[in-house]
Amino acid sequence: MMLADERVVFGNTFDGLFRIALEGRLSTGARSALKRMGLHIDQQPLPFYPASVWRPSLDIVVKDLFPDLHLEDAYRLLGQKMVTDVSETVLGRGMLAVGRALGPRRLLMRMNHNFRNADNYVQMQLTQLAPTAYEVLINETLGMPSYYQGIIEAALEAAGAREPHVQRMSMQGSSCTYRVEWRS
Repeated sequence: MMLADERVVFGNTFDGLFRIALEGRLSTGARSALKRMGLHIDQQPLPFYPASVWRPSLDIVVKDLFPDLHLEDAYRLLGQKMVTDVSETVLGRGMLAVGRALGPRRLLMRMNHNFRNADNYVQMQLTQLAPTAYEVLINETLGMPSYYQGIIEAALEAAGAREPHVQRMSMQGSSCTYRVEWRS
């Protein structure tokens, strides 16, 4: 039974990453390490997984996929990969079409809803600075702010933003504030 204050990542998020974005890309060693954690990535996902499992599973993934990169860069690429590879599925193509129809500004405004469908703890707040510039606060990054940076960058690009730029402005605990902008 899940406690009311327990942070969890929903099974669809694990499925999107492990069975779609990373299908066939992880080494045998990484797959074994994930299995020892109780993650059987070749099986149907559970309804949810504790965030305490999500973070170490992503550590395994970035070290396996991007062994020569600094962890910050590896997490950013993984965030981008999550968006771009999932958009290659039938459901993802539909989501991509909706994102393009919405455009970058409205897509950014809907991202909190998307994050809420991924887990039960991430909240995103937007402050508009200019027509194509926002301050974005994400309350919980689990110490992986560049992962969320990559997600936002790839989502904006998929929505048709020209030259999207996401810059980390400040960290407070595990929350992060970004400046997000693009050319119109």
